[in-house]
Amino acid sequence: MANNSSGYNRTTAWFIVGFIVVVTAAVIIAGALSSSSGGTTAANSDGFVSSTAPAITSSDHVIGNPNAKVTLIEYGDFECPACGDYESIVQQIVNNDSSNLLFVFRNYPLTTIHPFAMVGSQAAEAAGVLGGPAKYWAMHNLLYAKQQEWSTNANLAPAQVTSQYLNGYAQSIGLNVAQFDAAMNSSQVADKIQNDINGGNAAKLNHTPTFFVNLQQIPNPTSASNFETVINQAIAAAGGTAATGAPTNGTSTIGVTSTAQ
Repeated sequence: MANNSSGYNRTTAWFIVGFIVVVTAAVIIAGALSSSSGGTTAANSDGFVSSTAPAITSSDHVIGNPNAKVTLIEYGDFECPACGDYESIVQQIVNNDSSNLLFVFRNYPLTTIHPFAMVGSQAAEAAGVLGGPAKYWAMHNLLYAKQQEWSTNANLAPAQVTSQYLNGYAQSIGLNVAQFDAAMNSSQVADKIQNDINGGNAAKLNHTPTFFVNLQQIPNPTSASNFETVINQAIAAAGGTAATGAPTNGTSTIGVTSTAQ
């Protein structure tokens, strides 16, 4: 009878080697996945990855109580339809909680999919340069209120959008058009927008709008009442008095986000 012990030993050895290779690969992959999120992100059970926004500075555009313990930051794109959907909700939340909340808006124009996003940011920033916070927020609100007017004609170039629409908006809020055009193309405005973009990139943004409560990214709320609940919980946790009523359209569903990819 033939002795098969050598064949058996070879088979066993290959099995052990294969097992070690599989286990080692699994350990390496698990380590890569655990380190890929970095130190500024955290994932919950739904797969949402939360990142941290840069600290608020004197160059930011703000509304509300500067001493509030709760901050809400939005990275937005003036041409983004989803940002337009959220705009009225955000305004109502800020109005409801103005004593307990500081709201910050930062530019994150998605120029690869929104050809007029950059001139929108330039218009808002130029208004702020010429007229301070009052003119900035006047232009900010006007750009969202008239989003369907100035941002939907794909046959226009950005310069034509400025001449046909944005200059008129500037004039309507009391700005000199020539000064407005010069400010739109100034290094001051370009640097402010780029600084916002850099902060958004550092926070690993991939969609607009993106919201941060106390510098920590939150999943985009799916309704006005959901949004109000998130803010009220943060205010209560900080020891403040939350608003008693949800926004008037609190049962409405907010549109989906516009992705940067």
